[in-house]
Amino acid sequence: MARMTIRGLGYCPGQLPTGPKNSILDVKGVRVGQVTVGKDGDSVRKGVTVILPRSPNEIHIPCYAGMHTLNGNGEVSGSYQIKDWGYTNTPLALTNSVSFGIVFHTIWQWTLKQARDNGSSLETLNHNYGTPVVGETADWMLNDVHNSALEAEDIHQAFANAMTQEEVLEGQNGGGAGMTCHTFPGGTGISSRVVKGGGEGSYTVGVIVQSNYGHTYDMQVGGVPMGKLILKEKGSPLLTKSEQAVAGKADDGSIVIYLITDAPMLPHQLNRLARHCAVGLVLVGGHGVGRTHSGDIILALSTANRPDERVMTPQVNGIGPVEVNHIDIIKNESMDAMFKAASEVTEEAILNSIVAGREGRTGFEGIRLDGFPVELFKEFLAKYRVEVDI
Repeated sequence: MARMTIRGLGYCPGQLPTGPKNSILDVKGVRVGQVTVGKDGDSVRKGVTVILPRSPNEIHIPCYAGMHTLNGNGEVSGSYQIKDWGYTNTPLALTNSVSFGIVFHTIWQWTLKQARDNGSSLETLNHNYGTPVVGETADWMLNDVHNSALEAEDIHQAFANAMTQEEVLEGQNGGGAGMTCHTFPGGTGISSRVVKGGGEGSYTVGVIVQSNYGHTYDMQVGGVPMGKLILKEKGSPLLTKSEQAVAGKADDGSIVIYLITDAPMLPHQLNRLARHCAVGLVLVGGHGVGRTHSGDIILALSTANRPDERVMTPQVNGIGPVEVNHIDIIKNESMDAMFKAASEVTEEAILNSIVAGREGRTGFEGIRLDGFPVELFKEFLAKYRVEVDI
């Protein structure tokens, strides 16, 4: 199915230009590999998305990182390292909740094999130690949870795909397979923005989301209560039978957001950037985001700085010389454009994940979720939007 995006339907979030692909792949050096197991109508459609911020031979080189948690009923591993050290130096991954462990384990196996194939010594490998970053969301609404765990070969195939995959498949693909967003099929979504830098240069901000949250009545687009309008048009009650049930993980869901930029930023700045991704989330989810049973977790990292080559200097009684890195950093007073980019790119990626599921999905025990009503959306957009010449 050809890619259709929210801007292709007439809504363009924000003001900043996108990159050439409007994808996280617009950030130079980033690779993404996906594997999807199952098809529409199966009791399980599951998958994994692997993201390499740097090339496989350089994945151990640290990327400064920051995080923000809107509500924490979920997991992104490696968070303690990121909060303490301020960087990550492993692949990233997204998958369903019950596959979390096997994905974490397989990333370790892949990392060890890379080191061995490159001839790295155990001492070097130990020095380059990092905790794999794996994010999860629960695919329990559409999938048979008892059978939705992946196999190790699925993750290995995703790594292989990352070497050649030129496009990120949105919606019910990769880690997003089986996920829902505002009670439509959701899942994987991507977008990018280009921010002008000093002189003639520019920086790229890319996002990949795994959307699995929200009720229809909370959804809004461009300030228009699109979810409520869709429910009214279809003659549906404000609360569906599922939404009238006691709230829980399967109902309130989660979203994991990974932002990658080539702008030179340090951890405290990336923490702030991650917080501004939450602004984009609220622009779609309204007052319904961050529920008690949801996990809304955001990671932001920068590929810009490449710390000087680390030399393993001898220590005496556990004490060694203090070394320094030579790094660049954008000025704090010029960060507003980055904040805007983070918000815009998150909003668009979430909406793209929903548009990608426009054909609907039939899952476990025949449960059916209709796809996002594209033509009805166009009608509402034309009726309610306000165009302003700037």
